[in-house]
Amino acid sequence: MASFNKVILMGNLTHNPEVRSVGRDGMKVARLRLAINERRRDRNGQMADAPVFVDVDAWDRLAELSAQYLSKGRSILVEGRLQMDTWEKDGVRHQKLKVRAIALKFLPQGDGRQRSDAAAAAQIPQDAEARDRDADENGEIPF
Repeated sequence: MASFNKVILMGNLTHNPEVRSVGRDGMKVARLRLAINERRRDRNGQMADAPVFVDVDAWDRLAELSAQYLSKGRSILVEGRLQMDTWEKDGVRHQKLKVRAIALKFLPQGDGRQRSDAAAAAQIPQDAEARDRDADENGEIPF
């Protein structure tokens, strides 16, 4: 059976990153909320924005960089994979589809002439990606 799980999104943050430590080793995770606007024509032929909101989790060094450089309104490009978050509350099972970031690119602000020094540093190291993949395959939950 073949499968492929990759997502590339570009949008603006709706909130400042929410960073917390999880697990015994205190690994950091940043929750990012991304707004992606789709422009389409309404029934009257006028252009209208249809926003889509996506939750993104950035782990480890990527979470630290997010906390340091990102804030509400910032444009970013996210590369990641879809992940189903499940939990039980008051006897009811809940599920939510979100994106687990593999890489973030902090896009220029304003007129586009500004360049973020953190853009290159925001690429998650391959060894960390492999560690996350191994943890997923072994059924470990990082929180």
